[in-house]
Amino acid sequence: MELVISDSITLKPLAISFAEELYSVIVESRENLSQFLPWVDGIIDVNTTKQYIAERLHSNKAGAQWFAIYTQERLSGVFGIKHIDPDSKVAECGYWLADFARGQGVMNQVLTKIVPYIKNNSHAKVIEFCCLDENLASIKVVQRAGAQFKYYQKDTSIFIANKHQRLGVYEIKLT
Repeated sequence: MELVISDSITLKPLAISFAEELYSVIVESRENLSQFLPWVDGIIDVNTTKQYIAERLHSNKAGAQWFAIYTQERLSGVFGIKHIDPDSKVAECGYWLADFARGQGVMNQVLTKIVPYIKNNSHAKVIEFCCLDENLASIKVVQRAGAQFKYYQKDTSIFIANKHQRLGVYEIKLT
């Protein structure tokens, strides 16, 4: 199901057919994306982009939904409801945005619509976002959406961009 966020922003269900366009976006934004996302280095061509998409679409995780973010009808990133735990009722979400779409309030607008979407269309009671310590832009975005820092994931220091970074968990309560 396509979600209209605004006149210029739409979330479309992620599909393998987006691989070429998505690969171009990743290449264009590789330097910034690779600072915070460990999978970026594995995207080396359209086939590895298809694998990236397929892994998300066929994760078999409860409640998973993946969307291509379109701004001005141009593919600009990916938003994922990665999983909704049936027991804890926690929805883990994540996203990334291309360089050309950053700094325009795109993710603020997406979260304004996706938070109520998750609340109204799932059994989730909490939304969690995992952000690396140094990803200040993403931390600010989720905090503007109402997320509060909860804790650092145990034993999850990620070596990326030539340094170890802790993974913080930020939470929005849906009750």
